[in-house]
Amino acid sequence: MNRTLKLLMAAAFLSLPIISNAQTENPRGIYKMMTLTGMQGEIRAPFDQYKICTDSVTLMLNVQGNAFQIQDTDHKVFNYTGDQPKDENDKSTLIYDSNAEHFTLKWWHAGRGHIYFPDNNWCIEKYEANQYSDTGRKAFDALTDAPVAEKMNPLLGAWRILGDVDELRDIKKVLPKMLENYESSKYYNTFYIFSPETFALVVRLQGGVVNAVEYEDKKTFKLNNNTKHVKWLAKDRIAIEEKIDYRTDWKILERVTDGQNMLNRIASQIVSGNTKY
Repeated sequence: MNRTLKLLMAAAFLSLPIISNAQTENPRGIYKMMTLTGMQGEIRAPFDQYKICTDSVTLMLNVQGNAFQIQDTDHKVFNYTGDQPKDENDKSTLIYDSNAEHFTLKWWHAGRGHIYFPDNNWCIEKYEANQYSDTGRKAFDALTDAPVAEKMNPLLGAWRILGDVDELRDIKKVLPKMLENYESSKYYNTFYIFSPETFALVVRLQGGVVNAVEYEDKKTFKLNNNTKHVKWLAKDRIAIEEKIDYRTDWKILERVTDGQNMLNRIASQIVSGNTKY
């Protein structure tokens, strides 16, 4: 995943430190949970779970099947703390044995009856960088890459969904209203991401699904076994054919051209407090 990490290094929210042998650095980058120590002792991680550690926010990404979910679970930046609480009453989250390659997370589970987390006790999770499941790799490729449109493949890139129309002949009349009402629509901050080998649908802050995509030409693409037809309304605006029962609708998409990859977009929205997703 070197390409992903290089992209993160260049991003404001996801800048990475230079790798060293120190074990007391703040973790920065993308890390996969490798082991969990809790109710059943130390076991292989039971979740396909990742921590995205930045200077501004820590995000968690979980993969289940072909779906992924992104959450602001920790509500804090992960900085090195050492492995000991201040006193017996201190239940603050601890980060230690940490650098750009790995870190250990120790947190207090106050609940009871969880299959993995201990009752009213410490839980320890160990994370490593450059480790991904197949779906996790595809998810991060889509979220961190920002492909530009190519002459032979103009569909590449991120597209926001403006809305749906029954008939394309009505688009000139309904488009101004779509743009005006975008922030209050059900599609606000919902995106299609076409990367070279992966299609991702990001539905608000909470996640999306990952599928393989094949480009047939600028007017069609194949998603799984379904061929989707595309009509170009402008250089950066398209309509994708949607077959629903016996009728055809059109989903209107507009290319995102601000240069941000999707992961940086999500991180910046959380940091700014603009979580209207």
